[in-house]
Amino acid sequence: MPPQAGARMRSPPGAWRLFAPALLVWAVAALAIGHPGAGPVITVAAGGVGVLMLVLAATGRRLAGRISRIGRAGLGYGAVCCAAMVLLGAGIEAGERARADPRLAAAAENGAVVDIDVVLRGFPHTRPAGSLGSAGSAGSVGPAEASSWVSAGARASGGEVPVVLWLQGAVPDGERWVPGMGLAVHGVPVSLGPSSAAAYGIRVRDVSPAPAMNGPARAVEAAGRAAAEFRNGLREAAAAVPGAALVPGLTVGDTSLVDKSLESRMQHTSLTHLVAVSGANCALVTGAVVWCAALLGAGRRVRIVVAGAALVGFVFVVGPDASVQRAALMASVVLVSGFGGKQAVALPALGAAMLVMLLSNPWQALQPGFALSVAATAGILLLVPGLDRGLRRLVPIPRWIVLPIAVALSAQLACGPLLLLLQPGIPAVGVLANVIAGPAAPLGTGLGLLALLLLPWWPTAGAAAVLLASLPARWIAATAEVAEGLPFARWPWPAGWSGALLLAAIEGVVLLAWALATRRLALPEDRKSGRRPWLQRRRLSVRARALVAVLLCASAGTFAGPVLVAPAIERIGVPHDWFVVACDVGQGDAILLRDPARPGAVMLVDTGDEPALLRACLDRFGVSRIALLVLTHDDRDHVGALNEVIGDTEAALVAPHNREDGESRPLLARLSTAGVPHRVGAAGQSGGDGFAWEVLAPRPDRIPDDTNAASLVLRVRAGESTVLLLADTGAEEQQALRASGAELRGAVVKVAHHGSRDQDPALADTVGAELALVSVGAGNGYGHPVAETLDAFTRAGAHPLRTDTHGSIAVSGEPGSLRVWAERAAPASPAAARR
Repeated sequence: MPPQAGARMRSPPGAWRLFAPALLVWAVAALAIGHPGAGPVITVAAGGVGVLMLVLAATGRRLAGRISRIGRAGLGYGAVCCAAMVLLGAGIEAGERARADPRLAAAAENGAVVDIDVVLRGFPHTRPAGSLGSAGSAGSVGPAEASSWVSAGARASGGEVPVVLWLQGAVPDGERWVPGMGLAVHGVPVSLGPSSAAAYGIRVRDVSPAPAMNGPARAVEAAGRAAAEFRNGLREAAAAVPGAALVPGLTVGDTSLVDKSLESRMQHTSLTHLVAVSGANCALVTGAVVWCAALLGAGRRVRIVVAGAALVGFVFVVGPDASVQRAALMASVVLVSGFGGKQAVALPALGAAMLVMLLSNPWQALQPGFALSVAATAGILLLVPGLDRGLRRLVPIPRWIVLPIAVALSAQLACGPLLLLLQPGIPAVGVLANVIAGPAAPLGTGLGLLALLLLPWWPTAGAAAVLLASLPARWIAATAEVAEGLPFARWPWPAGWSGALLLAAIEGVVLLAWALATRRLALPEDRKSGRRPWLQRRRLSVRARALVAVLLCASAGTFAGPVLVAPAIERIGVPHDWFVVACDVGQGDAILLRDPARPGAVMLVDTGDEPALLRACLDRFGVSRIALLVLTHDDRDHVGALNEVIGDTEAALVAPHNREDGESRPLLARLSTAGVPHRVGAAGQSGGDGFAWEVLAPRPDRIPDDTNAASLVLRVRAGESTVLLLADTGAEEQQALRASGAELRGAVVKVAHHGSRDQDPALADTVGAELALVSVGAGNGYGHPVAETLDAFTRAGAHPLRTDTHGSIAVSGEPGSLRVWAERAAPASPAAARR
């Protein structure tokens, strides 16, 4: 009998037999790798449970009949889980033995320099052009001074130790650094912790090529060099075409041409996955090859073999990243199942790919790329069918319109909690941006692959393909730019594990309500009143409808708390007549100034080094445009979050160059690339629109010795009050400032260099401020601010306020009657403090 119309669709038999154990292995691996020594425990426990299950299954007929009534699925799942756990425990134990190399451990503990032989396990990575932000995790990007990095395996007595090489400046002879290449490295190892993908980071001081160890290694290196030729050719061709920066990323995941501004826009609009090679790219490659082979009359098995060979070549060109491995393994499982004549099922293929990757390298369990890739794929496979039917039932529109929306929404729901671990807030425009940009990605990828193949043999045709591929790439970039600027593009939400668990709980409650409403999870009274051939489906019982309503209302109310209620309460409590704000951006400076009578014209002095903290401060005080951005000097704690505000900046004032760093400054290049008009500040300059500012130092006829000496010192008239901003000047610069005869008095002073000891003790009396703002990070390792500096301002009659203690600080009112608002532990007024 054919299925009833509208009957619910079930997963094919056995679809979860690999995926469910893969999820369990993922969870256990994520917990175990952070606790050294857990591998043998897992192996013994899983082996014991597996033996017990076999004994139970082999006992008499009576027990066998009971097992059959319970269902054989549980036994099948249990057997697969136990076998996978035994292998996982063994893999963790072997990996920990290799990572515990005594020579590298001793050098890392003592900070000693070692000589080690390594084999590259990926292509080199470089910071995006103009990047001034903080480095990523230690296992991937490295410390502040590392502008290039590459994954490698160090040859050690216990096996290969996974490491990451951190390099200053560009990669030496970078175009020839390919997977499989051997290097002799001279550097200092740094331990990265038991959960990191790499056991050590190597601060490279010197490096030289090393010959390959054996024939297979030489073959891998030769294949890597061939792949590098294809990648380099595509990158060079894209660099010559305006608007083609995304083409190498769409094609092979090479984002070296993408500047930091575009990268930030794509992150904020959830479009980054388009330039991270994944299952869509593998599907496009295999699909194109199968289609071409079919046109030539090849049989099914021949088509599958050719597609498999093309997939292997594509993975070599892209590089062995986690998302690529997962996608390639999944595609391989599908191809192999098709070769045997069996129906290819995506969910078991995903489970098989996860098991292979986690068992071969359990440390993938905590890598963001692996987690996001698996979550997005699983969300699409599990949620799209139901969302597709539900949306078409709700809105009668064609399926070709509904399906992209369902795919984007499914991926967003699945990845949402994980994304909160990487950046705060919910990208509300992510679904819209993906629906608009999604169709352009396959076109750009296909044309990019065509260019990749044509450039070595027919450069003219390859360049034409790159030019065509730049059109969808521009469409994606424009979508990111427009979507980021939409109102309410990003909703506030708690970051970290608390926010992730809260969002996951809300999504789980919504899914539970949906399962009850669709009878996938039915109450007893609804299970009895199921479909009958002569009757239409009965309505849900009163209890089920009430439960669904309660679940939906609870989830909506909980969701509205962080998104609507908390920001509204926070904005109500913030003063609207402030003239200066010291933003809490950690160990850095970010000062807002304006005339309360003209609130639209805002000056921002420095940005700090934490984009999320800076954005939170700007949102809290309602700042959307910056009339003048002053970057007092080029240190990262003052310009590191520039990319967060560069798109909202109308003009900039920057410090002069200094002897220590020279005239080559990434900061200027970044501003020029973003189209922000800027000029170099010097004593005597002034201006203002809604506020009046004057540069007091440094002198234009001298070249400062270093960045701190080059700091711009400003005196700003904001409304009825005057604010003196001392940047990171030291005692020598402050003494010269007093000797210059410049007017230094002000109602508010921003204390120099986070309240360090390097201060002119007479300056506090000269300024005569009522408030002394200290922008400093909690628990910083410098001991800032020191008691002597705070005491000097207190003796001069100023009331010190610290961002590490009070959070963001806003000052309003007029001199003599200043009012202070603080994010935490609101301080007394200056007059009350003096009394």
